[in-house]
Amino acid sequence: MYYWPITAGSRNRSARDVSDPYLYKDVTVLKNKLGIKNEQTLGRIEAEQSRANMMLLYEQGFQDFSPNGLRKIHRTLFGDIYEWAGQYRIINIEKREKLLAGRSVWYSNEDRIEEDFDEAFGRLRNAHWNGISREQFVHQLTSLFPPIWQVHPFREGNTRTVVMMMTFFVEQHGYFMDQELLAASAGYVRDSFVMASLDQLSEYEHLERILLDAVQSAPIHYDVETLCNSIFPSSDRYSKYQKEPYKPQPHYKRET
Repeated sequence: MYYWPITAGSRNRSARDVSDPYLYKDVTVLKNKLGIKNEQTLGRIEAEQSRANMMLLYEQGFQDFSPNGLRKIHRTLFGDIYEWAGQYRIINIEKREKLLAGRSVWYSNEDRIEEDFDEAFGRLRNAHWNGISREQFVHQLTSLFPPIWQVHPFREGNTRTVVMMMTFFVEQHGYFMDQELLAASAGYVRDSFVMASLDQLSEYEHLERILLDAVQSAPIHYDVETLCNSIFPSSDRYSKYQKEPYKPQPHYKRET
């Protein structure tokens, strides 16, 4: 699985989208339970709802670090919006990346998702996590969560789902994750996963850098007023990795 046969950049968008069963036939917007056909409106509502559901899931607690656990997280975050939340995608996908000159990371083929997950989660499960320093713990996170991310099992919402599982994993092992730092640095976080998913060309230092800041040994105290007034905190800590709000781009159906 872990190779880098990156695909060519986007061809004609409309030609690819015609055969994408996740999109409305008349607009290139994901089918959703709310019947929204405006991409910006859907994106805003999805972000708000998934953020609220993140807090709900966090309050409930989570300990299932498996493919089924990942499906549960995705279903909880996006189940109010999409019928297919928590279900593996049935098409192959790609996403043009500025970091890769318009090419895409090679995500798992839809018929290999379960097989690739067996390998990725097996490595996570078999790693030694006890009796190591915080720095060593972060170093292992940096190498073992990108393979899970690279599978990209869902049509959309993969990065948020994997980061949520990683947060639970961190706290399961006695550390604390600065979730607001990761949320305010969403673009940097995603780019870091991209750079850590290029097989022999992978660069893990970008993800490790932010995780060394985000994974802490003591509880993190937030400026509640600042966080309540904005989902993009303005303190120096939260603008360290990203100066402007992240504007996510959609995935497309990969024809080959």
